[in-house]
Amino acid sequence: MKLNVNGRYYEVDVEEDMPLLWVLRDELVIKGPKFGFGIAQCCSCTVHVYFEVLKSCSIPVDAVYGQ
Repeated sequence: MKLNVNGRYYEVDVEEDMPLLWVLRDELVIKGPKFGFGIAQCCSCTVHVYFEVLKSCSIPVDAVYGQ
């Protein structure tokens, strides 16, 4: 799947239900979003996807793929 992150396109081969946070941190080595509690409560994993604020620890990558 192809993702646009901060204006750059990345090709990743991951499971569709993998949390976006792990794709960003582990696959793309983007360390800005942090892991806190993993239950979308602390906001340390917050990202913006087309002007929408999302908690990347609790959203699967396929939910933002293609947006």
